[in-house]
Amino acid sequence: MLVSIIIPNYNHAAFLTQRIESILNQTYQNFEIILLDDASKDDSVDNIERYKGHPKISKVLFNSQNSGSTFKQWQKGISLAQGKYIWIAESDDYADPEFLKRMLPLFESNEMDIGLAYCKSLPVDQNGVVYDESDWWMKRVDPIKWEKDFFNKGEKEVAEFLSVQCTIPNASAVLFDKRCFSQIKWEDIDYKICGDWHIYVSVLKKFDIAYCSSPLNYQRNHNLNARSRFTNKLLLEQIKTLSHIHKNFSVTKSIAYNKALDERLALLMAAVKNNAISKKTFISTILLIRKFDHGFLSRFIRVFYGKLRGKNFNFS
Repeated sequence: MLVSIIIPNYNHAAFLTQRIESILNQTYQNFEIILLDDASKDDSVDNIERYKGHPKISKVLFNSQNSGSTFKQWQKGISLAQGKYIWIAESDDYADPEFLKRMLPLFESNEMDIGLAYCKSLPVDQNGVVYDESDWWMKRVDPIKWEKDFFNKGEKEVAEFLSVQCTIPNASAVLFDKRCFSQIKWEDIDYKICGDWHIYVSVLKKFDIAYCSSPLNYQRNHNLNARSRFTNKLLLEQIKTLSHIHKNFSVTKSIAYNKALDERLALLMAAVKNNAISKKTFISTILLIRKFDHGFLSRFIRVFYGKLRGKNFNFS
């Protein structure tokens, strides 16, 4: 089956060669690559031009103006894709050579209607060196769930886990069935950071999910990451995404769910106190939380007085 691999790039010249080579060296070779540059200001264009004539590169597109959102680039790439499966291979990450070979069978090996499959990701630094294998981000939601492969109904996965946090921590670790993008209302993806989370839960409203516990994806963390540049915006977009989830799913109010919501509320209070967000934004966000959190008043009082007493609400 043909896989369409979309590489949306913006100012990642330093990482592009490793990213592209990690795809070209896949053991599964039935794929096309769509390279998209969003008006980079570094040497990205020169790096991309070196691959322009490669037989695996089906399309190369350069934006004359920055689109303002990587998710607009996702949409463009998907509209050009010819494959049955879609891999959004972020330009600063890289993959194990076995990524496609190991991931593709997940769509065929179960009676479920798999819309997306993802694998374990390992964080790497700017130089590509793995610096943490603890999987702490996932373990704070469930200490054992991600230690082995699994399949799950999409709605159940969202209700119990993706309603706590984005438990698909890196888009590069995900392989999509192209059919599932018929579920996406692209006009609703007005996010800088959490558009991937919104897309995952939208897909899982209709389709199911598979997970591979082998670390086949390497997620690079550096100071050019969107998350590192928009810390407070990330918090606001997380709350917006939770609102979307509550409108479309019957959420399980687990201990982890409540701890995570307490943490976000505490961070929101800290942000307004430090003038990192305006009082107007704080109030509008509080009103949004109230719409989906039926125990909001008691939560607000508990977190507010807990912070006055110096209580740490960090979710772990």
